[in-house]
Amino acid sequence: RDVDTGVAKWAYQMTPFDEWDYDGINEPILAELDFDGTKRKTATHFDRNGFGYTWDRATGELLVAEKYDPVVNWATGVDMDKSSKDYGRPIRVAKYSTFKDGKGADVNTKGVCPAALGSKDQQPASYSKLTGLFYVPTNHVCMDYEPFKVSYTAGQPYVGATLSMFPGPDEPKRMGNFIAWDGAKGKIVWSKPEQFSVWSGALTTAGGVAFYGTLEGYFKAVDQKDGKELFKFKTPSGIIGNAMTYSHGGKQYVGIFSGVGGWAGIGLAAGLTNPTDGLGAVGGYAGLSEYTNLGGSLTVFALP
Repeated sequence: RDVDTGVAKWAYQMTPFDEWDYDGINEPILAELDFDGTKRKTATHFDRNGFGYTWDRATGELLVAEKYDPVVNWATGVDMDKSSKDYGRPIRVAKYSTFKDGKGADVNTKGVCPAALGSKDQQPASYSKLTGLFYVPTNHVCMDYEPFKVSYTAGQPYVGATLSMFPGPDEPKRMGNFIAWDGAKGKIVWSKPEQFSVWSGALTTAGGVAFYGTLEGYFKAVDQKDGKELFKFKTPSGIIGNAMTYSHGGKQYVGIFSGVGGWAGIGLAAGLTNPTDGLGAVGGYAGLSEYTNLGGSLTVFALP
């Protein structure tokens, strides 16, 4: 948008006719990226639909649109042919549509990746000028999606689908990854698997470290270059908060809120047991109760 007038200068729709609840709430990150020796001012966005997008932020030109979780299957890719009438649109896979069939009957679509919570939801990614890479907490989760007719009632849930969530199809089974992403090439540089979704935000520092938290409650520091784990600490509860850093009295500190909840932790936090509650998140994350407890704490570390 033009900051003086508020008028939109360009726009892009990630998932036209969204059938899976992939509404793209995720943040755009501003950077200056190198495209074959040419520096461009860009905006990079990791959408819930599982694609990482990079645009020229002045013109809106789509530069990159690639899967940042390899198991994403609702679309094979995004049409990047500028001469095509479908330029910029996802190339959908018909078998993963959740829409009614031609006779008006509801269908139970199985094995859709990602699940409705997306390959990334509200947990923010981070960019490091040291490496030129983005660091992204992800959900490695798929779903079965069965729609049904529902009537709107004011003040009541208005969800016309029964969902079941489960880990991606690859082995060993896991529900999350913390990845380093090349926004100019649209490629994963390295990936660190996690048993559950990485639901915390990422923090990168000028010291070459990336911080994030896990749903089991571990606060971790890894090397930005290769993902090597440098430090971890078990906090009292699962982490869905964002890592932060600040200085006080000439000393630098890193802090993290822990307290499991949100979509992934709704079953544990709200005492829900029906596996299809929380749009299937209760069943998908049922094992989380074996690894962490409810709570709310701020844990702070002082850097030497």
